[in-house]
Amino acid sequence: MDDPPGLLTCRALARAIREASLMRPGVVQGIVDVSGTADAPVADAAARLAQAYRTALASRGAQGEPDAVAAVSAAAADMAQVCADSGFDMAD
Repeated sequence: MDDPPGLLTCRALARAIREASLMRPGVVQGIVDVSGTADAPVADAAARLAQAYRTALASRGAQGEPDAVAAVSAAAADMAQVCADSGFDMAD
């Protein structure tokens, strides 16, 4: 592989999506940790996912919480597209 960290990152994302575990503590951070040395598109998408997750956590109990949680799903979908565009097979 040209970019094993990118592949591992995309597979971690796919697993989180499949298991519907993005909002579980540590899941997004695990994806971000793996993305540390990935190519820029994947690493940048992971950073956007992390920001959406932080925003969702900060909105806990607030009126905007549902929208913030939906933004995490949207960031994950965007990242999945980045993975696909980068040629990473997300099946593990």
